[in-house]
Amino acid sequence: MGKPSGKRLAKPASFDAAPPASTGGAPGEAWFSGPLTYQLAVEAAGFGTWHRRLDSDVVTICPMMARLLDLPARTTSLSADEWRQVILAEDLPAVESAVAASVDARCPFNLEYRVKTPRGRIVWLLVRGTFLRDEQGNPLQVTGVSVDITEKKKAEEAARAGEERYRLLTDLNPDGIVVYQDRRYVYANPAAAHIHQVAGAAELIGRSGFDFFEPEAVKTIDESVTLLLEQGLPAPLATLRARRPDGSVAHLQATFGKVTWEGRPAVQITVRDITEHKRLREKLRITNERLKLAVEGTGEGIWDWDLVTDTCSLSANLRRILGWEEKGPGPERISWRTLIHPDDFPNVDAAFRSCIKGDSPAYECEFRIKAADGQWKWVAGRGVVVEWNQRGNPTAMTGTISDITVRKKFEEQIWRYANIDALTGLPNRRMFRDRLDAEIRKAQRTSKELALLFLDMDGFKQVNDVFGHESGDLLLLEAAHRIHGCVRESDIVARLGGDEFTVVLTNLDDLDHVEYLCRKVLDRLAEPFSIGAHYAYVTASIGVALYPMDGPGSEDLVRKADQAMYAAKAAGKNQFSYFTESMDEKAHAKLSLSTELRQAIAKGQLFLHFQPVVHLRDGHILKAEALLRWRHPRLGMIEPSRFIPVAEESGMMGPIGDWVFREAATCAKRWSECTGTIFQIAVNKSPVQFMPRCLESDWLGYLQELELPGESLVIEITEGMLLNPAPSVTSKLLQYRDAGIQVAIDDFGTGYSSMSYLHQFHIDYLKIDRSFVHDIATNPVHRTIAETIIVMAHKLGLSVIAEGIETRTQKEILQQAGCDYGQGFYFSHPVPEEQLTRMLASRPTTPGHRDPPG
Repeated sequence: MGKPSGKRLAKPASFDAAPPASTGGAPGEAWFSGPLTYQLAVEAAGFGTWHRRLDSDVVTICPMMARLLDLPARTTSLSADEWRQVILAEDLPAVESAVAASVDARCPFNLEYRVKTPRGRIVWLLVRGTFLRDEQGNPLQVTGVSVDITEKKKAEEAARAGEERYRLLTDLNPDGIVVYQDRRYVYANPAAAHIHQVAGAAELIGRSGFDFFEPEAVKTIDESVTLLLEQGLPAPLATLRARRPDGSVAHLQATFGKVTWEGRPAVQITVRDITEHKRLREKLRITNERLKLAVEGTGEGIWDWDLVTDTCSLSANLRRILGWEEKGPGPERISWRTLIHPDDFPNVDAAFRSCIKGDSPAYECEFRIKAADGQWKWVAGRGVVVEWNQRGNPTAMTGTISDITVRKKFEEQIWRYANIDALTGLPNRRMFRDRLDAEIRKAQRTSKELALLFLDMDGFKQVNDVFGHESGDLLLLEAAHRIHGCVRESDIVARLGGDEFTVVLTNLDDLDHVEYLCRKVLDRLAEPFSIGAHYAYVTASIGVALYPMDGPGSEDLVRKADQAMYAAKAAGKNQFSYFTESMDEKAHAKLSLSTELRQAIAKGQLFLHFQPVVHLRDGHILKAEALLRWRHPRLGMIEPSRFIPVAEESGMMGPIGDWVFREAATCAKRWSECTGTIFQIAVNKSPVQFMPRCLESDWLGYLQELELPGESLVIEITEGMLLNPAPSVTSKLLQYRDAGIQVAIDDFGTGYSSMSYLHQFHIDYLKIDRSFVHDIATNPVHRTIAETIIVMAHKLGLSVIAEGIETRTQKEILQQAGCDYGQGFYFSHPVPEEQLTRMLASRPTTPGHRDPPG
């Protein structure tokens, strides 16, 4: 305790409060020698007791007091100076002043101050003391108790800090904060005064909600108070209409919370002025309505998405797009995940998230959505974020959806036309090359091999010719199905056009799989094809090229697989062949031959030989067949069997055929003038020359220019051309007939001619193929075939020419069978124009008396 002011007093005669009786001991000992029960009670309460005799300046303390001061338990007394040093220096003046005042007032004192213990702790003590006085009233001794109130002080400090923070928060908060108790304001912050447009917060205290809000808003406040205070339920967010002194109306957004105010329950109301916000939203709404009207005029639908509540508002046009009822609830929760096509949802979700996170300025995506009838519609969705909260998080989006189903179908059709074969549904040539290139790149990365199969149908043309193009299409469709059924899912089957197919075998670990698959495809295609009421039989030839063995790129592989396919055809068809280097050499030789052939006419390397056709009855030479020859300055004589196919494949058959026709017509005129009768020249015409793409000069016009009758020319064609002839074939044959040009069927008996076509096109000659004439003397079957052809032809009014007569016996058998004309080495080899001119001048009547030359 602090020392009381005034001089030291004499021994007391009486006390303000007497301590318990004592029988002896040290000074002050009697104070602590009371009953044990009393001591235990004081210590149990945590009270530290002390007393100080003013005459000795010694402060006697109890063990509990020692513990409060962090002193050893055996410490029982302190000097007055030691006692003062325990008290915190900052608090000592106030303590001594308070004690002195207590002495003067002759009343107990009650103090709170801090002490600093030897351990360095700062301890708050609540100290209560009183003075013992003598009979004259002079103080003799001061006695008291101390209690540790450090925790209480900390709690009070924390409470004061909390209150200060609350005050700062409320005073600085831009939102208005009021405490509402008994339907009156008992607290308001400055922002609340500003919102209600009053001079200060004090003007709100004690006023009712009726002073500021419209009746409906007051009702909402009362309902919220009831929910909080009486029912213990949370009150929802509310929008209140407030009246201001200037007569305007403010829109306030209010939240409610339960608090305690001065020991009684109350409600804290936080209000935010959203008047300007609502004005802007209304302005935005009007703008949006105008925009919606304009947008929906284009056929697009509009949606608004509240990201906070996850609800969507759909325009009437959007509902029509989706096939829903035009009128429905405004905002509604829609499970877009169930409406968007599963394959498209990841892209849509990613586009939305990118827009919401701010990675992209707008959401834009095309996807399929399920309409009310269960059908998938293609739509284009676009949208932007239009609203954010105070933390910058998006809270609302708006956008459009337009129906692009028609456009997508059109794009798909264009893509299919560009990439898919219309007949079989397989990839076409363009898509095949793209996918082959992709597989080659993949094989490069994985160091895998792949195989390319080039497949051509054997006998397909005959099916087309016999049964028609529709039946041919059915066969191709079934063939595509069979081929596709033989391969793995990772392999690629394509149709290049006509009867050509390709197969790409990918990820090959074992090349034995290539051979296995080729045999499997050949076996499947060799099975009969059911075409309506008929069965057709075809086979296939397959060429195989391997990557990377046969080439580094798709162009090399296709070219080499094609060469291998032709090798398979040449080897007898219905088989497969791997590409070899020798094939490439042959292809290069063929290409070189094609290049040389293009210059052959201009360089005068082509010429004609003529093989006479004699009348078997009298041996007269009445006709001749023009045969094309090519003499190359470096390669020498080149067989027609080598260069004619090259001319047909390279598109040179048209100009070469024109040259042959003109040369033959000129010779026919010259020999007709020489003999004085019409001398016919037969000219072979390739099926290629009848195709629309083969440009042909005006043959009939040239005959008129030469003043040469049509009967001077005979056009020789193969019998296969008469089966389901193309319109170009029919038209040309009818033109020849009308012009008087005669038509002969070459190599008759080896094809599938129908007798009705012989009559329909007014065929003039049938030429018995040399295969029947060669062994006519020894082969009864061939002799019968030749005799049957002769009889049939005569009954149809046609003349017959036998080819390949090489012996007298052959000539006599045919003559006896009634054959009209003969042609072959027995009569003459093909000879140059000059030699035939000399033969015609001599006009032998019976050339058969000599052996055939050569």
